[in-house]
Amino acid sequence: MGCPLLFDVGNTEVKVLDTSNQDLRRFSKDEFRAYLEEHPDRSLFGYASGDKLIFKGLKNTIRFISTADKAPLKSSYESMNTLGTDRWALCNAYFLEGQTSFLLVTMGTCVTYNVVKEGVFLGGAISPGWDMRYTAMNMMTAGLPLEIYTSESSLLGTSTMGSLNAGVDVAIVKEIEAMIADFSSSFQLNNVLICGGHSGRLPNPLKNYIFAPVNYELHALGRLYEYYAENGTL
Repeated sequence: MGCPLLFDVGNTEVKVLDTSNQDLRRFSKDEFRAYLEEHPDRSLFGYASGDKLIFKGLKNTIRFISTADKAPLKSSYESMNTLGTDRWALCNAYFLEGQTSFLLVTMGTCVTYNVVKEGVFLGGAISPGWDMRYTAMNMMTAGLPLEIYTSESSLLGTSTMGSLNAGVDVAIVKEIEAMIADFSSSFQLNNVLICGGHSGRLPNPLKNYIFAPVNYELHALGRLYEYYAENGTL
């Protein structure tokens, strides 16, 4: 595939790493589609956890990662065909870095918890992400306004806006702390990796865990591309 574009199509944007020059870019979906139409010679490797329709009719060579592919990890998950490719890809990439047992927490549109024990993906949990919680309370009630994240939120909300902040910004951190503690205890996991666009919102003591570098998803794709190339499965 030469020097492919590594892509991660999310629910709101597309992250792309050009392996020919290590240039990192972010596109809207329409911008990404237009770019590919102008560069039909560029090959692509990655996943679309958001929407694959943007690729329809393109002339580019596209290799989508699939949970059906040969992978470093084994799995005891009951429904691999419904497992999010992003969850599977990130866990496999971290395993390739020498981690055999870990909890991987991703913080994006949803918060996901992914358990790998001795090289086997066991499963985990999915809950609404930060923005989704605010949006849901606004859309599914008649009177609650749409609020947004603030680092100034406190446990006691003394206004409706403050109460919404407490119910999301404060509560989600406590939820994540408790989920990490329970998963770590139940499966004897000492290694916790937290990644995703909203991971920077987490305060101490969560900072005591391992926080992935920004754009770790694209680093993971690069590691998986190397694995696929080595095993002749591109």
